[in-house]
Amino acid sequence: MPSASLDTFFACTIIVAAALIATAFLCSTMQTRITSTQDINKESYLKAIADHIITNPGTSLNWGSRSSVPADFGLAASSSTISYELDIDKISRLNNLNNYSLSYADMANAAKLNNLALGIMVSQVMSINIEQLSNSTIGSEASFTFGISTSIYSKPTSASLHYYVVANNYLSDITNSTSNVGVGYVTIQIPSAATDNAMLIVFARASFDDRITSYAIYNFLNSTQESAPSNDILALSPLNYTLSFTTNSSGLTIQKGYVFSYSIQQNLTSILGNQCLIPKIIDKSPLIMVIFGLNNGTYFQEWTAYPQIPLRAGSNFEGSEQNIFSYVVTINDVLYRLDVSLGDVVS
Repeated sequence: MPSASLDTFFACTIIVAAALIATAFLCSTMQTRITSTQDINKESYLKAIADHIITNPGTSLNWGSRSSVPADFGLAASSSTISYELDIDKISRLNNLNNYSLSYADMANAAKLNNLALGIMVSQVMSINIEQLSNSTIGSEASFTFGISTSIYSKPTSASLHYYVVANNYLSDITNSTSNVGVGYVTIQIPSAATDNAMLIVFARASFDDRITSYAIYNFLNSTQESAPSNDILALSPLNYTLSFTTNSSGLTIQKGYVFSYSIQQNLTSILGNQCLIPKIIDKSPLIMVIFGLNNGTYFQEWTAYPQIPLRAGSNFEGSEQNIFSYVVTINDVLYRLDVSLGDVVS
């Protein structure tokens, strides 16, 4: 083949190869962009669902204060005047410890999510850790020293502290604070005969924002910090500022009750049958209710929180994709963290 023809052949080959490479690169780039766009669209779609759940009050508007199933699922307070303000009863009805809790099937149906898993988790913004450092008994009095640490998203945080000790025929309170590195100490004396039934309630309020107020419970009998009520003897369910009691014991007698917030302690009054009213305390704080009495002649006390937080409701996403959307929300003037989890979009 003449030299000129060879040159032309090789030149054409190079041009064709370059065109093929350019086409392959363009197709790869386009596919990457299409995939990326699909991911963006999916995330936007799921985020819109999560936003709707948080900003929509649902139907009926006050479904949280009733035992009925909502026709449309939404957690916002119906009279909300601020962004991401949620209804205390709608949140409490997601806790499976509540007698009026909403089942996952009812929640998913009301949210109108077809083949899309839904999960909701609510937690306190500030974490409190209680550690018993020492204890001793002199005569009829027992002394306990605790270390208290406070943090926000694992970062040590200074806070004001208010402690309540509740035991058989004994009630006391103490105030102090944690340091700049989020550590504080407290020594408590209680009658040694009452230690088996005693509990320590700790409220912590962040020094930079009083809306960040959290609680923690310490059980003296088990020497452990409790993340949820035991409900062993008496199950307590708050709803619509009414506390309901249920028990399987035929020998149970309720004697009295207390309600605690960061700043305030009050007696629960008007205990009639299996219910009593919860006072509407004006304090930027979760409420802790303690009910006590006799169970077949033995003293007992049980507690619950209002709203019933922490909580985890819905799907556990085992073996499936989980897309998490996080919010800082307000419930009765207190800030909480809320995560809405949604499964993968089925095409």
